[in-house]
Amino acid sequence: MLDMSVSSETIDYLFTSAAASSQARLDALAGTALGQGIDLFQAGKYNEAVNAFKKSAALSPFSDNSATAYQYMGQAYAKLEDTDKAIKTYQEAIRIYPQRAEFHMALGDIYMEKEMQEEALAEYEAAVKLDSEDAESRYSLGQSYIKAGNLTQAREQFEAVVRLTPISAAGFYGLGQVARAEGDLEDAVAQLTRAIRVNKNFELAYVELGYAYADMGEFQKAEDQLRVLESKSSAKATDLGNYITQVTMPRILYAFGSTAYDANLKRSVGSSIGFNTALGPKTSVSTLDLSRLTDPNTSRLFEMKVAFSKDMDEASIINPYHWKISRATLRDNGGIYNYGMTLPATETFIRPTPVSVLYDTKSNTATVRFKVSQNSTGNATIDPHHIVFKFYGVDAYGKAMDPSADEYAGFSGVA
Repeated sequence: MLDMSVSSETIDYLFTSAAASSQARLDALAGTALGQGIDLFQAGKYNEAVNAFKKSAALSPFSDNSATAYQYMGQAYAKLEDTDKAIKTYQEAIRIYPQRAEFHMALGDIYMEKEMQEEALAEYEAAVKLDSEDAESRYSLGQSYIKAGNLTQAREQFEAVVRLTPISAAGFYGLGQVARAEGDLEDAVAQLTRAIRVNKNFELAYVELGYAYADMGEFQKAEDQLRVLESKSSAKATDLGNYITQVTMPRILYAFGSTAYDANLKRSVGSSIGFNTALGPKTSVSTLDLSRLTDPNTSRLFEMKVAFSKDMDEASIINPYHWKISRATLRDNGGIYNYGMTLPATETFIRPTPVSVLYDTKSNTATVRFKVSQNSTGNATIDPHHIVFKFYGVDAYGKAMDPSADEYAGFSGVA
């Protein structure tokens, strides 16, 4: 008989060779499925791509092909706006490949987009711990620290980014963000200017620099950054433009009293007998309205139209106690009521609080209604030229008035 026995060494060799050959074939098939998935992904066929990536990962688990498949699979789910499956994909990838930082980065990005700040921060910290020399991970971690309010730690990350990639603008941009958040606007301008010098197409740096200039009250320089963004047709120009508008203090642009309010008709009436602020001292009250203020003890509501430079808070505008009607004084207004002469006994008095205030949101114009009264002898006098209308309220963003343009008087205009 022939000896059919085979040594254990031979059996081990044959099994190992067969296993290696089988795994090699599986790896090849996994590579083919991965390539197909990438082609489908680039063609925008994300559902089909996901199936191909799943096949690749199943054929060759724990391999580089599988890791790449998981990365693309997560991106495909993100494109499909199925963030829950994208999150689960990256969580599974982290379980299989606990030492690969890119999965923590990808998961952190999704959490950041969903405004899950704590979860994003934890993933970015894990990514940096796994690969401390990766500038992108440190930059993302720095941004996450800014959102968490940890400015010292954010600065450390951006300083590391500058060290790792000195020819990149990202680190300088991040340092500029931190400086602005800390209130060091001069350093913010310096860092952001450096970022733009490195990369003249870094739109976010122009935006942040515009923010910093606006915070400093350097609105012309802020507008310069806005013009740069507009010249690049950047969508970020809207963000900066809105911010400049928001932080600019509101101003009174002009005021006029060309209409009067008729209490009987309950409406404004266009008239040349509106409150005429060009009239000076010793003006007879009766001349303000010959038909209504000639008789003793009569009174009339008048209106002043006050136009503002930006959208105002309507509740603040219509609150009569946010307005003050007063006689001009040298100390407060650069002029003085009745030219400083002793007031005659006939001088009428306007209450400091308006009767009512209306607001037109389309034209940003307030209508201030106030009462002027005739005295008991019918010879009351007034100095309309030195009546001051002052507003103490806020704009639509809660910004207080520019103190250089928060009042109006006939003798001084807007002041």
